[in-house]
Amino acid sequence: MRYIAFIVALALVTPAAWAKSLQEAYDAAPPGEGYDKLLVLDPNEVYTGRCDVLKGKKSCIRGNGALIDPKNGQVCASQAGTELVITGCCLINGGVAIGADNGAKALVDGNTICKSEMGVRVWQGQATIKNNIIWGNDYGITRDETSSPTILYNDLDNNAKGNYMYWCPG
Repeated sequence: MRYIAFIVALALVTPAAWAKSLQEAYDAAPPGEGYDKLLVLDPNEVYTGRCDVLKGKKSCIRGNGALIDPKNGQVCASQAGTELVITGCCLINGGVAIGADNGAKALVDGNTICKSEMGVRVWQGQATIKNNIIWGNDYGITRDETSSPTILYNDLDNNAKGNYMYWCPG
């Protein structure tokens, strides 16, 4: 009986104990394939917390189906000269799951984004958003008046306050 209780307790605690910090994994990632940082995620791991990519550098996060829980944070590219490619990730519980801000460029391709405040936000940045499932967020894709993201072949549905939102000052 004790053995069964131990196994059940281990199964309940293990996923939280094995979660990795996304920022730490990104910081440790080497360069590769023309990127200053190439982070290839393990699909058997859960990555948590926000991740700010290096300003003025090219970064790629290749998810391979890995789960990212930013815990109300985001994966963010910010500042002119910063480029982010993020593919094959499953992001859940983000404030803004993925953001391209302040002149940054992003390619958001083949991800699943759900249960976030905003799925993808393009704020004074540039982005190509394609082949994603963006479902069950407050807002799907948002942009400001200075941004015109390229949006192709996404499945947006059930985003409570809107699938595509234009935020204007006022």
